[in-house]
Amino acid sequence: MIDTAAYAERLEREGDFTPKQARMLAQQRFEIEESMMTKADLANLATRQDISDLRLEIAGTKTDIKALALATKADIAQLESKLTVRMGVMLSAAVGIMLAGLRFMLP
Repeated sequence: MIDTAAYAERLEREGDFTPKQARMLAQQRFEIEESMMTKADLANLATRQDISDLRLEIAGTKTDIKALALATKADIAQLESKLTVRMGVMLSAAVGIMLAGLRFMLP
């Protein structure tokens, strides 16, 4: 960062600028320097290798998600099968109990 007041005074003194011109130039330089990226900003930028690594990681995650989805579908199909068998057993038991009850009710 620059000291805009000191820079403006120097422009007036050494550069033969009017006070208004010196202030404007100092302000413009300050704004330009403030908008420039610093070394710290540049260090935080992603490189092409970073982006490539991230794409590979995302692709791996997508594969993991697809595998989990398939496993979940298989689990649901297995539970559905078990539930069907249980319902069949319960229905058979209920029919058996009803027939046994009718047998004792009828002479």
